Amino acid sequence: MAGTTSTTREPTAIPWLAVGSVGVGLFGLGLAVGGYGAYVSLLIARGVSPDAAGFGMSLFLLGQLLAVVPADRLTRTRSVERVAGLGLVLAGVGIAIGAVPALEPTYVSRFVLGLGQGAAFVAGMKYVGQRTSGADTATAQGMLGALFTLGLAIGLAAAPVAVSTLGPAIPAGLSSAVAVVGGALTVRLAPVSASARPPLRTYLEPFTTAGGLALGLGNMATFGFLMVAATWYAELLEGAAMPATAVLVGFALATVLGRGLGGWLSRGYGERATVAGTLLGLSIVLGGLAAAISVDSAIGIGLALVATGFGFGIPFGPLFSLAFSELADDPGVTLSGMLLVGNGGALAYPWLVGWLLAATAGYAAGFAAMAATVAAIWLLWLLAIGR
Repeated sequence: MAGTTSTTREPTAIPWLAVGSVGVGLFGLGLAVGGYGAYVSLLIARGVSPDAAGFGMSLFLLGQLLAVVPADRLTRTRSVERVAGLGLVLAGVGIAIGAVPALEPTYVSRFVLGLGQGAAFVAGMKYVGQRTSGADTATAQGMLGALFTLGLAIGLAAAPVAVSTLGPAIPAGLSSAVAVVGGALTVRLAPVSASARPPLRTYLEPFTTAGGLALGLGNMATFGFLMVAATWYAELLEGAAMPATAVLVGFALATVLGRGLGGWLSRGYGERATVAGTLLGLSIVLGGLAAAISVDSAIGIGLALVATGFGFGIPFGPLFSLAFSELADDPGVTLSGMLLVGNGGALAYPWLVGWLLAATAGYAAGFAAMAATVAAIWLLWLLAIGR
């Protein structure tokens, strides 16, 4: 139905039903995204080259990039909750396609999952934003992000064991079912009012300045590079002389805890300093991971992997808080723009790490490239935004 939806609601306290409905779907998507590393290992074991296997995550990021602006614009003429719900269902279909452990279905699966997640994330965040105000908005949106991150963490830690013992179809089917259930619940939520459609140029205008670009690339270093980690960490630990499951669980917990720690650090030191310090720390830890891989230090690899979880998790909240306060007045424009720049910047890295793995027979070069990229983003942050 075009125009505004039938019901306009004043912002109230946290809408727990909405958070739960959208959150269930995002949790299912997190399971699928976090579990992709296990499927990468399976593809490589079946003779697929590492760069080709890693390219599936690049397609996921591309799908998100292509979906966010159309999804935001669709929420301005159609029911926001339906856009979010249908995005979750589409993502669930994509996950189900990935139950077939072959390269072509994997590519289709990851691309469709990206399209669905891009739509669901933008519309879901907008929906709870329109149902809340003030601190309740930050809390509700933060809970959605936390549920996705929790799913990603569980998928990352559990998928290698699940895929090896149950096969690829059952974990994919479970993640797909959770996403579809969340979508079915979401489309039945109470409608909210629509908003005006801005010109297309407004989505990237805030990022033509150095400060806006630093914010967008900060999202690349956090969410985008977290996707790279989800692609390659399980394969990196395959056959390593360390308890791989324990390391992945530690990384997963660090990522989830980092989201909360970011808010606590922001209150004590400010959002700008929190992001600056974490970006510097993340570049150092990724460099340390590359060095530990070069000298084959199992303890160094394990500690560095876990530490990167904090590096990916801590800046996420402060980054988006700064973006919403300093970029476009329209939150949908800001959210879409941050995802466009962040996903676009990270697009090549899942493939690049795999290509460097094939070229050098090791992961050190790939993670060194990530470390150098984060260091460059940190320098831009200092110059454009400050400490």
